[in-house]
Amino acid sequence: MRYLVGRGRVGGALSAALPDAVLLEGRGFTGETAWAPGDVVLLCVPDAALPEVASRLRETEAVVLHCAGSVDSSVLESASRGVFYPMVSFRERVEWSAVPVFAEAHDARALSAIQDLVRDLGTPEPTWTDSATRASYHLGAVFANNFSNHLVALLQAYCRHAGLDSSVYTAMLTQTVAGAQRGEARSLQTGPAARGDEPTLQRHLNMLPEELHEIYRALSTSIQRTAP
Repeated sequence: MRYLVGRGRVGGALSAALPDAVLLEGRGFTGETAWAPGDVVLLCVPDAALPEVASRLRETEAVVLHCAGSVDSSVLESASRGVFYPMVSFRERVEWSAVPVFAEAHDARALSAIQDLVRDLGTPEPTWTDSATRASYHLGAVFANNFSNHLVALLQAYCRHAGLDSSVYTAMLTQTVAGAQRGEARSLQTGPAARGDEPTLQRHLNMLPEELHEIYRALSTSIQRTAP
């Protein structure tokens, strides 16, 4: 039997894809004593809560896995343990067949549990890695997902400030990401910062609301430092 601890986005997405799994509340989780060696427990709680939740499972006979990208596997104290980290944003419906998985297994039972998860979810074969390398991939995901999404949010905020229709940038955003994926993104950089157009940079700062000045300067400086 599989048990999912945590009813947030990760637990909810896994529960939807694994209908036979038992979904448990993460808040106030006190552990279970009746779990058998054939059971698998996936900890889908926030990173900060993992040490406390894991400590309540140190005596369990079940396989214990956590799903965090940046938390070391040593946080788990059970005899059979590992990591199943699906690198995807859980804000929308998950297409599991396209989700990269990074995994660690500390024994044969954990290895088998992860392989069963990969089969039942239909993900690509996992990348078996250590905790440090997995954390590096997680950091990359922050750039790929969190920062890129935040830049779009800032664009939308600017458009509201200036009374512009943000949808006119949809095609540009799509083409920019597609072009960057096809080659070396740095070599495709254009714009006033890349060409050292200080008068335009200053005009832009004069047009922007104060709360966007710092990030505009920071991004422009970064482009100038890394431009080919």
